[in-house]
Amino acid sequence: PAPAPAAPVVPPFTGSGGTSEFGSKSLPALFPSVESKIILDIVSHAFAPLDLPRLLSPLAARQDYVAPPSSAPSAEHTLALKHFPSFHSLLRPLLKYFEVLSAFAASSGKPWEVFMITCSLSDYISHLTELHQQFKWSAVVIYHIEFHTIRLWDMKAGDYSAWGRPDYNLLSRLVFTHPLPQPSSGSHPASPPSNNKGASSKPKKTPLPIDQQVCYDYNSGVCKTSPCPAKRRHVCRTCDGEHPVSACK
Repeated sequence: PAPAPAAPVVPPFTGSGGTSEFGSKSLPALFPSVESKIILDIVSHAFAPLDLPRLLSPLAARQDYVAPPSSAPSAEHTLALKHFPSFHSLLRPLLKYFEVLSAFAASSGKPWEVFMITCSLSDYISHLTELHQQFKWSAVVIYHIEFHTIRLWDMKAGDYSAWGRPDYNLLSRLVFTHPLPQPSSGSHPASPPSNNKGASSKPKKTPLPIDQQVCYDYNSGVCKTSPCPAKRRHVCRTCDGEHPVSACK
């Protein structure tokens, strides 16, 4: 039999700076436009979701930002819509927040943990983007506020992986009952007919059935019972192989 092909050799990473460059810089030095107190609050997981506007313009935030009463969740939801009236108004400060978290993780010198944390944060951005495309923003932004608040407690315990797992209890309670309205067939009467006779309207993306969803707990090592108690698929979220992502080659 013919010998198996050799695995490709991945070259070492080379960047524009030396490998010790990051270690010589403090987090405030890496984010000079962000107040040191804000960075400290972020890495100690005391930075509330409604604090995010302060990451973009501290001076403007001092004028516009109003902290919600701790005992009034309805007031918190109202402020969420005020501070984040659109998806992109949330996305910009949220990405900056994730940059600070990723830099904080990188300072630990544990590349595998940095990789897993970065993947989880990236998965959440993808999840939030899909929700924005399918459901009313007024529901999605409240889901984010509650989801983010729960993640603060997880991160205090050292668990960042839950950022990459949708919270279906929250989704059922807050989001799934608020789909975007379907466009009617007569909503664009002035639009010219398509010249492509074979073209068809693209179906709207809907959430996968549970038994077709990848189990993120299995990939993070939390769900160790097979078959999955939640009836999700125990496969690698990267290659769809029959192993967790940690064993993916």
